Amino acid sequence: MMPSEFDLSPTIYVHTLGGFSVKAGDKEINDSSNQSKKPWSLLEYLVVFRKKEISPAELIQVIWPDDPGVNPAGALKTLMFRSRKLLEPLDLPPQKLLVQQRGTYSWTKEYTTILDIDEFEAICAKVLNQKLSDEEALPLCLAGLDLYKGDFLPRAEYESWVIPVSTYYHSLYQKLMYHTVKILSAREDFSRITALCQTAIRIEPFDEELRYHLVYSLYRDGHTRQALEEYNNTLDLFYSEFSISPSEHFKDLYKVIRDEEQGISLSLEHIQRSLDEESAKGAFYCEYPVFRDLFQLERRAIERTGDSIYLCMLTVTGLNGQVPKTPILNKAMDHLEESIRSSLRCSDVFTRYSISQYLILLPTITSEMGEMVLKRIISNFRKIYNRKDLMVDFRLQPLLPRVRPEQF
Repeated sequence: MMPSEFDLSPTIYVHTLGGFSVKAGDKEINDSSNQSKKPWSLLEYLVVFRKKEISPAELIQVIWPDDPGVNPAGALKTLMFRSRKLLEPLDLPPQKLLVQQRGTYSWTKEYTTILDIDEFEAICAKVLNQKLSDEEALPLCLAGLDLYKGDFLPRAEYESWVIPVSTYYHSLYQKLMYHTVKILSAREDFSRITALCQTAIRIEPFDEELRYHLVYSLYRDGHTRQALEEYNNTLDLFYSEFSISPSEHFKDLYKVIRDEEQGISLSLEHIQRSLDEESAKGAFYCEYPVFRDLFQLERRAIERTGDSIYLCMLTVTGLNGQVPKTPILNKAMDHLEESIRSSLRCSDVFTRYSISQYLILLPTITSEMGEMVLKRIISNFRKIYNRKDLMVDFRLQPLLPRVRPEQF
């Protein structure tokens, strides 16, 4: 007698990269709901370490690391029931999926289970550890990158057991990505490099090498303006998040692109048009390296003119003096930028100095007038974004002439 389709055991597919889901046939569950975290944690741990039979003590340490007084028998019995409830939509017996026997817990061995991390790791091992030709390696590289939808179990990224596992697979992803870019660069397939890098920086936004390849591939593919935009986006990101600039290697790429875009011109009218601002409303915002050059220029000028110029700083803090949480800080800094721009003269210059600070140059002004200007900025900021748990502190100091070394 031939077995019916209902007698066949389905293969279970588990995705952990970029999110957690379990699929059997056309039925699927995932952790995108707002259900309690602990039942998912137990399920994830048992699936990932499905080849082991895990003791109650180990699970207690994983699920309740900060509560050593938890009663294993009662807590795990309740949690196992809740985790099995999560599996019911798969139309498979939950007791056969989450198995409890001989005093241990484990994921089923009765059904074949395929994890994306196992497939991903196998591809990385072939590509990175075996001497494959580029023609053999490229399809594997692309398949591996397609599997990596994001970091391992992102909703549990701060769990102690998740951190090392996530770091391991993220490191493999970076190596695979660099290897793929190397192959595609040799083929001068810059459009594909662009697409891969655009996906990769959504996963790893602060990887300068990936951003370098994105800018370079756009440039080589003829998208010069877009390459310059991506360069400036990288500059903004590194300043706002870390108060640093990209490497000289990255900046050298900008010079190459800029020189090609501008070419050689004999028309000053054309050059003036190319230098025009898109908008001349409000104070002039510039990146920190430009601000630093303007600062040096103004300091040189006061040696000759004796004018009074003030360097001012505005800092956003919480009531406790600490940096506010990122979503609140980002919104506050956007509104503060708007207030600075609208409160100053169009000849005034400002920049973002750090994640929570702006710097301003105020020429031909006194200390008292400078304080009035800064208080006006803060007052305008409060009209836009009046959170009682935020403070804006200001300081100002006159520019001093350069200290020249003694001449001997």
